Order: sequence, then structure tokens, then C-alpha cells
Amino acid sequence: MAKYANLTERILANSVPSSESYYDGTPCWVWIAKRTADNYPLMTMRYKRGPRKGKVYNARVHRVVVKEIKGRRLTPRMVVMHLCNNSLCVNPAHLIGGTQKQNVRQCVKDGRHFTPFRQPCD
Repeated sequence: MAKYANLTERILANSVPSSESYYDGTPCWVWIAKRTADNYPLMTMRYKRGPRKGKVYNARVHRVVVKEIKGRRLTPRMVVMHLCNNSLCVNPAHLIGGTQKQNVRQCVKDGRHFTPFRQPCD
């Protein structure tokens, strides 16, 4: 018997609504379980089919949310953009797939871009 009825229930059980971080009027769902070294949500899953069926692997939760819950296709080269600028957020309303170029443009537009070796213009 599975611990959770479905993937959405599992994600909800391992996240809490934030009281401080919002995007577009909805709170971020902050991941409270396992994380990567660079502070992104991580979950252990099993392959469902193919030669590795049943084997365990780690998946970044925001990618799982976009693929499984939102039903969007993500190629390996695509990234998941956090519209709320919170790397621990797994709220499907705050996540969209895109290219790295789009992600950097969003970062610059939101004022979060930092280039350490560049001198600021006066």
C-alpha cells in the first residue's frame, strides 16, 4: 500500500503554505523535506517503466510539479522558472517551464541578477 494516494497529496504533505512569501495573491508552498546542496526541493521516486522499472532516483520537485501536476512537457534542456523567486516553492501556480535564457531575463527584470566580476556603471 502506498503512503500517499497520488503525487499531489505527497507534495502537499511535504510542504507548508508560507505566511511571508506570496506571488499573485497566493502563498508559496515551502518544501520542508529533502533538499539539494543548492537548496532546491528534492524527492525520491521510482521509475515506472522501461529497463530501470522499480529503480530509485532523485528528482527535483519543481520539475515533477510542472510535468506531473501541470501536465507540461519538459525537455532535459528546459528549466523550471519560479515566478515567486523562491527556490523552495512548489506551488504549481508559481512554476512555469522555460529556457535558461528566459530564466535569466526574468532574473534581471526582477533585479536579482548579480555579476561578481563586473564593475558597476557610474
